Amino acid sequence: MSHLSEDRFDHLVSAERARDAAPLNTWESIAQRAREEGLIRDHRTNVWATPWMRTAAAVLFLAGGVAVGRYTGGEPATPPATQTAENTNPLPPAASAGFNSVDEAWATLDRASTEYQAASAFLAANNNRGSTAPDSVSIYRARLAALEELMRATASARENAPRDPVINQYYLATVGAREATFQQLGAVAPASHRLKGF
Repeated sequence: MSHLSEDRFDHLVSAERARDAAPLNTWESIAQRAREEGLIRDHRTNVWATPWMRTAAAVLFLAGGVAVGRYTGGEPATPPATQTAENTNPLPPAASAGFNSVDEAWATLDRASTEYQAASAFLAANNNRGSTAPDSVSIYRARLAALEELMRATASARENAPRDPVINQYYLATVGAREATFQQLGAVAPASHRLKGF
């Protein structure tokens, strides 16, 4: 097709409009033929207007969302088959620890605290992996000062709640750490700087 100038194109359009003959095709004849071929429907029905199609689409979106959520959530789609009666015990772990009385639990806690302090003292005396760097004396002294503050705070809390197991555990752990630090400091400090007490 050759390139037409704007003037030439305008001239052809106005000549076609001025022609007295009927056009080759009218919209009515084209539409009638399209209806016969099934390309045009006279009445429009919206596929999504029917309630069952909307319900089916909602179920499809819901199922797809659940599947994607399970896949990306990292949780197994089915519960593990190895679940036993122990795993479904409604009691909290502390309630099923095997103690018959509160006194028995306290006796066990006291025995464990004594064992913890003995193990901590043994490790402090026999652990050869301690630091022998020149600044380790100042590190141990700073640790001792912090542990003394913790001991004062936990001792004060023990006066208000003497049988609280959490506060007692903090106190006993602080005492053990303090004793271990004393022993470590005694191993690295020169003889002229050894502490007799803090």
